[in-house]
Amino acid sequence: MPTRISRDRSLPLDLFADEAVFDLELRQIWQQDWVFAGPLDAVAERGDYLPVTIGTQPVILVRDSDLVVRALANVCSHRGMPLVDGPGNAARFPCPYHAWTYANDGELLSVPYTMPDEVDKTSHGLEQFRCEVWHGLVFVSLNPDVEPLADRLRVLEPYVRPLAIDRLHHDLAGIGAEVWNANWKAVFANAVDSYSHFRVHPETIEPFSPTDASYYLAGSARGSVTGGESLERADHIVVALPPSFVAVVYPDAMLWQAFSPLSVDRTDVRIGLAGEQPADGRAVNLPGWDAAFVDEDRAVVERLQTNARVRSRPGALTSLERPLGDFHDYLRWRLTDAEPAAPYIAAAPGERPEDL
Repeated sequence: MPTRISRDRSLPLDLFADEAVFDLELRQIWQQDWVFAGPLDAVAERGDYLPVTIGTQPVILVRDSDLVVRALANVCSHRGMPLVDGPGNAARFPCPYHAWTYANDGELLSVPYTMPDEVDKTSHGLEQFRCEVWHGLVFVSLNPDVEPLADRLRVLEPYVRPLAIDRLHHDLAGIGAEVWNANWKAVFANAVDSYSHFRVHPETIEPFSPTDASYYLAGSARGSVTGGESLERADHIVVALPPSFVAVVYPDAMLWQAFSPLSVDRTDVRIGLAGEQPADGRAVNLPGWDAAFVDEDRAVVERLQTNARVRSRPGALTSLERPLGDFHDYLRWRLTDAEPAAPYIAAAPGERPEDL
């Protein structure tokens, strides 16, 4: 299957409906790579926790009593019961089934109605996973040998660091979550596609971020960063971190999308907004963006999914679709273990490509 993926052509449509391919992606991508879990603001205080799903693994993102941010299995070590269902704050996690109770660092504290040495508590703590923070964004990997997140994002770092997005306030109450009836690859590819703005978003995005004003900055299979003009605002960048995260970043705000596969043709999509903290405590607002673009994106990828089982010939990608080529290289890298090509740098941080 990976040999059918080219950086110069669109993905074969049947890859959006093949169950065997989807199972391979769960094993090789979602259970092995870094996956966006949520904003650090969601676990800002001691004891704050947030349940998330990494691939198919339920995880508790938590700031423990020592202020360490951890990713713990949301699975009781006794009989496998989920420990939490929604966000909250707690020093301990008691299981709702048999009350085995864990500290918020994963240590098993108590087992009711047992002899003192009947259960070895040291070997029954909650499983823990790799967890790292990048500019106020928390990523988790189920793979203990995954490359450090800083190495993964090294090429993108010079473009993101000057924007200091870790200072931004995330509107936690405003995070939207929907299930889209489309394959995760189609959803991710659409999120990095500025070529469609004039057609799919003629009134919501195109007037503020024109298709012909977008440009490529740098990238590889490990991720890409593009830029674009924003009318009445400074240029923005688009940061794409496959498989799970895409963000539009301005000097004073960020709009992000996160993706998690539910089945071969269903994807959980979260959309959040971060900005400079309003003085009066109001929710973050991003002028120039019409929330209707989300419904437009959903409609177009769900329509594409209806053709996932038809016979087709992959079409050539245009120069505006170079980020999709990087995404295709990512898929080949993760599914074949072949080391990706060196990054391509079109312009230095703070500059535009000369051929724009």
